[in-house]
Amino acid sequence: MASTITNNENNTIGIYWNALRSMSKNIRLALAVKLTNSVLEEEREEMSDEAYTEEMLNRFFGKWEGDETADEIMAVIKENSTSSEPISFEGV
Repeated sequence: MASTITNNENNTIGIYWNALRSMSKNIRLALAVKLTNSVLEEEREEMSDEAYTEEMLNRFFGKWEGDETADEIMAVIKENSTSSEPISFEGV
């Protein structure tokens, strides 16, 4: 998936960004979710259920390296959190 972006593609990205950057954070996050899901769906359609499951496990399972417990990690996340309200993606 790592590919070089052409000048034309970069210009297209710039045009969309200029139109989207004034939107609220929630709208931009919802759009990011939709774009990400569309890419994952395209990847998903190219392989069988078993192959996709194996790919996702290989890509994400066991990626954390460290001695911290889950409780310690959650304490760090909560300590550095800037918002107490969860973001809702309902209707996305």
